[in-house]
Amino acid sequence: MYEYLIAAGLQAKNKYNAIPPEQKRRTWTIILVIILILVFRGKLSAFIQRMMHRDIEKIDVDQGNLTYERGEFFSMCSTLESAMNGSGTQEDSINDVLMRLKTQDDWNFLQKCFGTRKKDGGTFFADLTGDLKSWLADDLDSGEMEEVRDILIQNGITY
Repeated sequence: MYEYLIAAGLQAKNKYNAIPPEQKRRTWTIILVIILILVFRGKLSAFIQRMMHRDIEKIDVDQGNLTYERGEFFSMCSTLESAMNGSGTQEDSINDVLMRLKTQDDWNFLQKCFGTRKKDGGTFFADLTGDLKSWLADDLDSGEMEEVRDILIQNGITY
């Protein structure tokens, strides 16, 4: 048995020595990059999420053009979160909240209030950390997303 292991090891060494040096460097570089990604994947994913969701902070809202008080928007966000969190989606609750929005500033402020939240993916799916648009895209199929856009367009709101 040991002879077999030694023979297999020598065969692997001979194959490795037959590889051109440039290909060896490329292979080791790829291996190193993969190891670094695996080691720093938590920090890397957090950095990517921060970069992707910076646009929420930049959304302009004219506070004087809001239809509801600030607390009402946070209540709407809670309703949306409970409608989409976990397995199953309550499309009617989502549509009810979005039908209440009357201005573009209402939609923008709702997005700002929602911020970036961690979503429980349910039993079979991975968790998602994202903004309101990410949550909607994750939970709704294309027909339901079209319905959401139509609701917003009826009130002159661009998605």
